[in-house]
Amino acid sequence: MASSTKAHDQKVDVRELGAMLRARRHARRLTLRQVQDELDNSLTASSLSRLENGAVPDARNVQLLASWLGFPVSQVAWPGEAEEPETPMDIPDVVEVHLRANKKLDPAAAEYLAWTFRRLYEDAVSGNVPVVTRRR
Repeated sequence: MASSTKAHDQKVDVRELGAMLRARRHARRLTLRQVQDELDNSLTASSLSRLENGAVPDARNVQLLASWLGFPVSQVAWPGEAEEPETPMDIPDVVEVHLRANKKLDPAAAEYLAWTFRRLYEDAVSGNVPVVTRRR
């Protein structure tokens, strides 16, 4: 089995498989027909050529290609599959949304409170906040 071209924990976009196929084939100085032979004729040379030129492989061929390229099929990510979770909204943005949605506040007050919170939050995150002691 081939050595992996990607880190073991990194996802590989299914649309990259053709470029990876071409790079590995060229590195090993193989023709498309030789790759076809290595794959026990599961994919034809013309199908391999289409993949190298940007076609997305059928789901049934992804396992075969991943194996030949040297990584588990579980590393393959399909379009729309996020590699990392979406970044949540920034805390000041969340606070601003809630302030603007509060019907008890007029829009100018909500905007002023959001602006004030954002400045205080940025100061706190950067460490520029004075030490405050609670008074009883």
